[in-house]
Amino acid sequence: MSINSPATTAAERDSILSCLQEDIDHLPNALARIAKYILENPEKVLHHSVAELGSFSGSGEASIVRLCRQIGFSGFRDFKLALAGEIGRPSTNPKSRDAALQALHETMAQNLGIAHGNTDLEKLEKVGAALAASRRVDLYGAGMSGITAELLAYRLLRVGLTALAFRDANMAHEVANGLGTGCVAIGFSISGLSLDTIQFLKSARSAGAVTIAITNRARSPLVEAADFTLLASGLHDRPIGGTLTPMVGKIFVIESLMLALSKVMEESLAK
Repeated sequence: MSINSPATTAAERDSILSCLQEDIDHLPNALARIAKYILENPEKVLHHSVAELGSFSGSGEASIVRLCRQIGFSGFRDFKLALAGEIGRPSTNPKSRDAALQALHETMAQNLGIAHGNTDLEKLEKVGAALAASRRVDLYGAGMSGITAELLAYRLLRVGLTALAFRDANMAHEVANGLGTGCVAIGFSISGLSLDTIQFLKSARSAGAVTIAITNRARSPLVEAADFTLLASGLHDRPIGGTLTPMVGKIFVIESLMLALSKVMEESLAK
């Protein structure tokens, strides 16, 4: 099933979650926020009204109905019935533990390969130069992205830079008042749709800081708020919030960035 080619029968709806995951990168932002929330919270969605889903996803009720119709359902109620059946459906291809481990290995290796393919050496060098010259680096991410923000902050502190990582949106915005020229702000978001992370980068840019987005989605409001974007592994994990595998690509980006930063710092010392 494809969002661009709505399903005509229930039999064609093999996996609602897979469909949303594969096409989220091509959806308008309002619909993408809904898809992201559904992928991260499929069980909760079964108990939400259309108004509640709109509130939690940050989108309007009309957008929810539009998304449901776009993927082949008459409305939200029809969608929830199908989703309930999918969540409760036993696997048709049960895997042994060895096969499951092999599949996990392949997924993580694939994510690393995609992240490597997305590497832009020139952009890494520019970001590395901005970090090396910075008097302060603020990093923000929500949920799992907050963990990767803390990992990069740790790596930056180890090389002598002043780095602050936040997972609390209010604190990040309050402290961001001290940002300005000569500072760097880095926002982490798998989907690029996290409203607090977008606002963090927008505020930092308004204050004069260099803004950097580390994300898995090439087209997003977060990217629009960034001076530089470093892409990780793409939106291929199902569901987005269900495993740690989306972190693999981001860790590759972090270590690639640290290599670029080390090069800049070594060249500065050699002068």
